[in-house]
Formats: sequence, C-alpha cells, structure tokens
Amino acid sequence: MTKLIIGIALGLLLGTMLYFACTLSYSLEPISFDTKIDTNHIAINATLPFGCAELTTMKYPMEWEGDPKNYGHLQKRHDVQFKNIAMCFNALHVGPLITAPLPQKLELIEIGDLFKNANNVDTAMQKSIAHCRYRLPNMGIYECYYAYQHYGNLMLFDPKTNVGKLLNIFANDLGGDGSTMLRYFNIAQNEIYMYEAYCYDDGCRLDEKYKIIVDADGTISTQALKK
Repeated sequence: MTKLIIGIALGLLLGTMLYFACTLSYSLEPISFDTKIDTNHIAINATLPFGCAELTTMKYPMEWEGDPKNYGHLQKRHDVQFKNIAMCFNALHVGPLITAPLPQKLELIEIGDLFKNANNVDTAMQKSIAHCRYRLPNMGIYECYYAYQHYGNLMLFDPKTNVGKLLNIFANDLGGDGSTMLRYFNIAQNEIYMYEAYCYDDGCRLDEKYKIIVDADGTISTQALKK
C-alpha cells in the first residue's frame, strides 16, 4: 500500500510538472489578436538618429590589431575606440521596459548570413520582442519598437494589419569558426545602417555592411554596402 501511495504521489507530481512545463512553453509564443490593436497609449520615447553615432564617423573597413602580450585583447591604442562602441550600446540597453504590441503575425527578415553562420544562436531570442525598451518615431506605415534581451530586435509594426516585421540589428556574442561575430546599427529617419565585426585572437575587423530602406508605403529593401 505504501508503495502504491508513493507511486500515485510521484505520478501526480510528474503530471503537475508537465502541466507547468507546457504552460511555460506556451506562454513564450506570441499572442494572436483578431481585432486591431490600439497603440495610441504607447508613447514614443526615443529620437532619431538611434543607435551609436560614432559608427558613422569611421572610415571602413576598420581594423584593430591584437595585443601579442595580452592574448585575446586588442592593443590599448585601439582598445579604447572599440570599447566606446560597446559602451554606447550598453547605455542604450539599460533603458526601462515599456509595453509593446504583440502582433497576430511576426515575420523575421533575415539580413545577410551572420546569424546563419553562427553556431550558438538562440532561435527563441532571435524572434523575441520581449523586453521592449523603446518606441521610435514611425517609419512610413510602421510603428517602430526596439527590444533587447539577448539580441537587439527592431519590430516594424503595421497597426492596420496587426503584422510585425522583425530585424535582428544588434548582437555581441555570436560564435563562429574561431571567432566572435558582432552586429551594430545606427538608424536615421527611414534608413537603418548595419555594421558587422569579426574578432579573432589577433584582432578585429569592422565593416559597414547593409543599408535597409523603409519606404512610405511599407516596402523594405536591403542594400549591401561594398567597400
């Protein structure tokens, strides 16, 4: 009898754990709405340009040499400039959380091969709009929301259709073959400039890679910037 009671108790415990596991897993999925979302109460709390303005002052490609006496670090005369970019985004990402709409449909627009080439991508965070921190001025038909949790994601949200388009515009810890890959950005009006860096033990290289244009009618186009 004692073994039977213990068995029943363990069964109930396991069932409860599975229930909560399923509940938590389900709660990560975007909520669907059948009616239009009212976003008038969500105030714009950021201005353009938005991102790191220092990126616009550099001559690309930028290269920083590694320090042969300090394995895995840049030489000090280069280290400051590279750290300034990191500090710029660190300050941006400590903004308070705000409410953001959860669209009926969220489409990930992949830009380039950076995330495809990484071996440590968190696919859930890549498609997440949780931890939204800024509502930016509108771009054409879209309301713009920037969320940062593991990656920096920009959602272009159409309130008339309840559809969002998601762009991964920031990452600082993507792992490649013997390298760390990073993505930075700066947004000006209806243009999003994206920069990518590859860091190895002997140094880092940063390039201006893409310009994304958001037209007034909602058309989104990507231009590769070749140097």
